[in-house]
Amino acid sequence: MSHPPSVFDAFEASVSVLMQSVIAGMLLTLLIAWRVRASLGPDAVIPDARFSLRNFFEIMFEGIASLAHDAIGHDWKKYMPLLATLGTFILIGNLMGIVPGLGGPTSYVETNLSWAIVSVMTAEIAAIRANGVAGWLKHMAPGPIWMAPLMLPIELFSHLIRFVSLTIRLTANMFADHTLAAIFIGFGGVISLFVPWIVLGLGVFICFVQAFIFTFLTMLYIGMGLEEAH
Repeated sequence: MSHPPSVFDAFEASVSVLMQSVIAGMLLTLLIAWRVRASLGPDAVIPDARFSLRNFFEIMFEGIASLAHDAIGHDWKKYMPLLATLGTFILIGNLMGIVPGLGGPTSYVETNLSWAIVSVMTAEIAAIRANGVAGWLKHMAPGPIWMAPLMLPIELFSHLIRFVSLTIRLTANMFADHTLAAIFIGFGGVISLFVPWIVLGLGVFICFVQAFIFTFLTMLYIGMGLEEAH
């Protein structure tokens, strides 16, 4: 895929554009986490009077926690650090991509595949730890024992396709959105004045939706893996 021009292209000789965008996304995530943590003083239970970065992430994490409680069950707190980090990084990476000339890490299939591997493998490991290997295999081959040779390959394929589903969904949406914005910004005349703002507004909405979908599917996969144990 051909990505729109980025400020990271100037340093590509030493470090790839992909790695630069990933590092930039990580640093932004850490910076925001530090800033929010620094705002939690003795009066942290009292919300800020005005809308702030702290208020935004409190609302975001409360939503993730509520969904995780419903999707995962009583073990949801164990997975909140992963879910919150995953959701924050993907959201920041998505928003980076709609900034003209910057480029975000979630426009690259490698970044999204890495998060998909973390997501799916966390769910599978959680299922094995909760149910044991035998219970996990039983979950992978439900029904009578004589149907196991048929059901096991089907279930294995359905689990493997999760890697592809998570990766392609996020990559396709982010790449298309960022490329479309770059194309309209490059036009002249009236189009360059008005249309890009509409595209960017829609892009911000898509950034939030895709971060939510990726995080929510991760919760569902973990919850499905723990379902038998509960």
